[in-house]
Amino acid sequence: MGSVVSQSIPNFLNGISQQTPTQRSVNQAEEQINFQNNIVEGLTKRPSLEYIATLDASNVFPNTTKFWSIQRDEDNQYIVAFYNGGVKVYDLLGNEKTVTISSGSSYLTSTNPRRDFKLVNIADYTFIANKSVTVAADSTTSAAKNEEFYINVVTTNYGREYTVELTHPDMTTDLGYGLKVALQLPTGSNATHDAAYRDTAHVADILMYGTSSAYWDGSSSAAFKVVRTDTGATLTSTQGLGTYSGFTNYFDFQLMNSVIYGEPTDNDSNYTIETGDGSGNSGMYAIRDEISDFTKLPYHGVADTKIKITGDEGDTLSDYWVKFETDGVWKETIAPDTSLGLDNSTMPHALINNNDGTFTFQEIDWTDRTCGDSDSNADPTFVGKKIQNLTFYKNRLGVLSGENLIFTENASFFNFFSSTVTQVLDTDPIDISASGTQVNTLKNSVSFNETLLLFSDTAQYKLNSTGEAITPTTAILNEVSSFEHDDNVRPVSAGKFAYFAQSRNNNTAIREYFADDDTLTNDGLDITVSVSNLIPTNVYQLISNTTEDTLIALAADSTDTQTAPYAAGSAVDPTYANTMYIYKYFFDRGEKVQTAWSKWTFTGVKILGAMTVDSFVYALVAENTDTKLVKLDLRNLKDQTIGFGIYLDLKTSVTGTYDSGTDLTTFTSPYGAKTGLIAIDTANGNNYSATNTSGSTYTIEGDHTSLYIGVPFESTYRLSPQYIRESSGRGLVAITSGRYQIRNIRFNYENSGFFQVEVTPTGRDKSTTIMNGYIIGTATSKVGIPAINSGTLLVPVIARNTDFTLDIKSSSHLPVYIASAEIEGYYHTRSRRI
Repeated sequence: MGSVVSQSIPNFLNGISQQTPTQRSVNQAEEQINFQNNIVEGLTKRPSLEYIATLDASNVFPNTTKFWSIQRDEDNQYIVAFYNGGVKVYDLLGNEKTVTISSGSSYLTSTNPRRDFKLVNIADYTFIANKSVTVAADSTTSAAKNEEFYINVVTTNYGREYTVELTHPDMTTDLGYGLKVALQLPTGSNATHDAAYRDTAHVADILMYGTSSAYWDGSSSAAFKVVRTDTGATLTSTQGLGTYSGFTNYFDFQLMNSVIYGEPTDNDSNYTIETGDGSGNSGMYAIRDEISDFTKLPYHGVADTKIKITGDEGDTLSDYWVKFETDGVWKETIAPDTSLGLDNSTMPHALINNNDGTFTFQEIDWTDRTCGDSDSNADPTFVGKKIQNLTFYKNRLGVLSGENLIFTENASFFNFFSSTVTQVLDTDPIDISASGTQVNTLKNSVSFNETLLLFSDTAQYKLNSTGEAITPTTAILNEVSSFEHDDNVRPVSAGKFAYFAQSRNNNTAIREYFADDDTLTNDGLDITVSVSNLIPTNVYQLISNTTEDTLIALAADSTDTQTAPYAAGSAVDPTYANTMYIYKYFFDRGEKVQTAWSKWTFTGVKILGAMTVDSFVYALVAENTDTKLVKLDLRNLKDQTIGFGIYLDLKTSVTGTYDSGTDLTTFTSPYGAKTGLIAIDTANGNNYSATNTSGSTYTIEGDHTSLYIGVPFESTYRLSPQYIRESSGRGLVAITSGRYQIRNIRFNYENSGFFQVEVTPTGRDKSTTIMNGYIIGTATSKVGIPAINSGTLLVPVIARNTDFTLDIKSSSHLPVYIASAEIEGYYHTRSRRI
């Protein structure tokens, strides 16, 4: 049984598939290079690679360069190139900006800056962490504890004895005993003479000066003496702490109202002090180094005196230190002999936008520890480790190090220490580890689904909160999925999705990560499952353009030995670095109706990094022996003057000079001589072969002063083998039984200027069918201007469906728009399907 059959390819929207031909969709290709899958216009040529500027005419930037972008606002958009020992900044017109390295130049030392340098932008600051540097604590410490004490007289009671007993190693050596001053308060029976002893300041004054105190009243029943601590023998009954040489030879004293301050003259810590007041030290007590009750601190004091307030017994984390500032004011402070904080030279540095067209790279003065000690206000957990990456979330700068995510204080991007240790504030720094049964070093992060998604090599973690906000007491990191992840590629987000890379033997896989609202879980689909061999290894960047629903993957060749810009002896010759791997997608009312992979290649261009702004992709590239800035317009717009698009690489506008005597127009190429360069008249789209007369100078015949110049590129689309298909519950299914002989294929095109279709049957010569736009009798087919037409191109095949290849090619500067195709053939089968 046999019959003539026809079937259609409704569109060419879904790009490459490396599945077996029978598994492919009818609108997928076997190969697609330099074509774009446009949801509106069909299969079109990719955008031109437009030349912007030569950034370094003498040097090539190596692929170890760390590419970064700054997009603060529409007036502050820059590309940044970090390399070993330096940094350069350019605006999007290719103008180099002045960068002053004011400090910290050694922090830019790396054998592979692309791998080692991790960055994040916050306002005018670009923070940079060097993964090869181990973070250290500051070796500078707060001042050591001064040996000092207070005697605080807080109440007086008649009939009580107030005593202060002091010993000192030298006192014991010199005198053989310690000393005790004793003041016996009067009974209070004599109001005239005893009343003065009710004043705490008077009591302190008498203890300080003895009977020479202005407040001593010998007519009262009070008694005063200094005695030996071993025998109790009286040594003096007139001199006090501040006047008796037995004390003053070893201690210095100051009197401040009802408070006596003392310190050993030699700062020896082996002294002792004891007080007594006859009422359990409720009326007078000594404070040496620490006290358990903040309210018992003296009202008066000596500036910068430090005292530790102890918490619960055995709980050192509740201890804190205070220092005296002024009467009645004790302020929380850092403990004595404690590291001030972080070693700035090992911490992330910053590239600062000065908002005057200049930038400054410098070491950051990270906020010091202002309170507590190494226990109560501990170093962040990245101290002693290397920083893996930086992030920003909820107004906090974040550091990924080991298994921990460490955030700065809220809205204070330079502070990793608590501002108080007396309580945990919601604004305090956050330091949490990833939960799980195995060690998972955090490597990357991306904002996703209103939270922060973090990646280890083998798992994903979601930053959650047990409360309403992310705070030190509520923040947790929960494992939400376990996909392997290539930490050399920074994940990107696009709408409700996140995209990340996975190493797959000699290739790279890309996963589309999403939150499943039905199951309340996270999942990731391999969007390269049908093109498993498309993207090579060594992918280093994913670029998401949500304006044009496009994802771009960039891959590097083998790592350059150079780590800084260098003079190249010959033109760069990339293998994979000249290619963008394009993923085009489109959602219609929540359903993905397009998922198309393709390749865009740029001959002789070594891509070093790229960024997106609106619908544009800006790329830093090495080309020939220099470094350039180029761009792509993903909108692929038509030229407003000519009415159709011009497709050239290194496309740029130049102005020519016409010589009527020679009938030649002369122009200068801004990027020098280029093999294959052509010129296009911007008035009508005609192309002209350009003759390189010398250096960067070219001539073309005729008067054409306004020109586009560039190098044509070839676009190729290889049609997938076609099969008779029938509907099933799983969609259209290819039928492989019987014989399907294809007679011809009609390609429907719109507003196209030139393309050719090459059919190569197995064992037979190739045949070529050309569409050049010229159709006799149509108004658009005029001599002297390109013909842009719409219609149908009939391509004879005359071959079995599996015994030929069909390639659509175009190396012209003119546009191609192929909307659909119709296939006519003869199908014969000996059996009938049931």
